[in-house]
Order: sequence, then structure tokens, then C-alpha cells
Amino acid sequence: MDLKSDFAGVFQASVKEGLRNTLGEIVMLTIVPLLKQSLQTYAEKPGEFHQELQSYFGFGALTLERMIVKELFQKLNLHYTSSNELDFETSIGLARKDLSLLQRGVARK
Repeated sequence: MDLKSDFAGVFQASVKEGLRNTLGEIVMLTIVPLLKQSLQTYAEKPGEFHQELQSYFGFGALTLERMIVKELFQKLNLHYTSSNELDFETSIGLARKDLSLLQRGVARK
């Protein structure tokens, strides 16, 4: 399995699902094409995605990011707690690392 493409695909699905669950189908379908870069690119650059969400939603971006991270962790079958106070970029990096460890058969403590 290719970690980079696997993760990018799951990230894209998680973003769409998180936006859909929070803002609705029509808003999700409106926002995704307006993004400056593809979701696949943002899977590699979550900090830039965070900045773009903030430009559209201000402080509301935090809620969207939490929903996206929650979806991502669920899709990857990783442990997620809503009490995580990690920023978006750190959370995405943690999910990527955990996926890599799982693919190698190692679990994070």
C-alpha cells in the first residue's frame, strides 16, 4: 500500500464528510471547488488548508477542523478523543504517523 496516496484519499473523503455533516451537502459542494488547491494537495499541506478555512469561516474554521479530524480518525480506525486540544496541522500529522505505524504493524501507545 502507498501511504501517501492512501492517506490523501482518506483525507479528501474526511474533509468532504466533515463539511457535509457540519454545513450540509450544498455548502460542501459549493466550497470544495472554490479552494485554491486540491484536497489531495492539502493532505500534504494541512497548515495551508487551515489558513484557507480560516479565511472563509474565521473562528468557525476550528469547528470544521475538529469535525474533519474526527472523520479522518474514524475512517483510519484510530483512537480519537474530542478533548484533544491539538491544532489541525498537528492532528493531521498524528493521523498520518499512526496510519504509517499501523501499516507497519506497530501501535502507538
